Amino acid sequence: MYDVLLIPVDLSSTNEHVLDTARALAAPDQTRLVLHHAIETLQDEEPGEMDDFYDELREDAEETLNAWTSDLADDGFDVESLITYGERGPEITRVAEEQDADLLVMRSHRVDRDDPDSPVGTVSHQVAVFAPCSVHLVRP
Repeated sequence: MYDVLLIPVDLSSTNEHVLDTARALAAPDQTRLVLHHAIETLQDEEPGEMDDFYDELREDAEETLNAWTSDLADDGFDVESLITYGERGPEITRVAEEQDADLLVMRSHRVDRDDPDSPVGTVSHQVAVFAPCSVHLVRP
């Protein structure tokens, strides 16, 4: 059984499948769940320039994470939520290490290997390669 599951979420409804998978992989009396949302920051912004924009994104994230955290707590899980800022892939792997996660459970989409324009540098691909722990990719 896992001690700590990190669940990176992007706030879309497709994460319901991810939360269901995490429930199946965790035990309410043994596993701590950490819901994590990384707010992607722009590279070339001036300090303070986008504060209002980021505040709005954080408020939306808090609302969604609080609802999911409440649902998981009602199921008996020790659960917390965390919002960070930065490039999503590196930020997720940093948080996984910081939280001493045993497993990352996150959403992924199928990459069409026959389509030369299909992106292979997705966030889930970055995380799967660089994570300090195992990664369980969930496809809706």
